Amino acid sequence: MAPGEEGRSRGGKEYRSRLRIYIDILESVSSQGTARITVIMRDANLSYDRLVKYLDELVSRGLLEKRGNGQPLYILTEKGAKFIEEFRRFEALARAFGIKL
Repeated sequence: MAPGEEGRSRGGKEYRSRLRIYIDILESVSSQGTARITVIMRDANLSYDRLVKYLDELVSRGLLEKRGNGQPLYILTEKGAKFIEEFRRFEALARAFGIKL
């Protein structure tokens, strides 16, 4: 496996792909309805700096909506919900072939 591929360990911890991090963030927001950064940080197990970067990416891709400025709320968009749904379908297919995502 090349560095950074699924299944690799970093310092004893399982590596998460960018896609898996996106899903963890989206699922956190989905489970809350609306979510603040601190809740998403805890659920997705990310530092503030990394989380803000990913949130900006997800907002720019139309998967999340950001409301407010001081302590913004994040809301899952219809496109974000569809992304989670399609990912779950793909994950089930991959699992059927013995591939871990």
